[in-house]
Amino acid sequence: MPRLSSDVSVLGPATRVTGRVFGDGALRVEGKVRGDIQITGDAEIAAGGNVEGNVTAASLDISGTLLGDVVSTGPVAIREGAVVRGDLRGSEIAIEPGSRVSVRLVNDFDLDLGRSDADPPARRR
Repeated sequence: MPRLSSDVSVLGPATRVTGRVFGDGALRVEGKVRGDIQITGDAEIAAGGNVEGNVTAASLDISGTLLGDVVSTGPVAIREGAVVRGDLRGSEIAIEPGSRVSVRLVNDFDLDLGRSDADPPARRR
């Protein structure tokens, strides 16, 4: 996932938010959020950042802690050292070694069951 642009809102390491965060654009969480996050742009939970709530964003990059569900129209990346628990939905999910996850992946995917080329692949949910 590309790094966030200069048009990003940042909740710094000393920031504590209780309640819902929503808006247009990108968001980087370096502090703590207790509540849901719903934004139209990319989101990042930086190392040391902590979110206890659900996240809806265009994409999500996690290096910190997330205890909640994710709905993303783009990719979700879980970096080394991240702690994530919840349901993940995104266009693609990447989980790096060294992260701690307890998740349920909620995505459509094609499953090749060894059928001939004439048969379409099975569709799984």
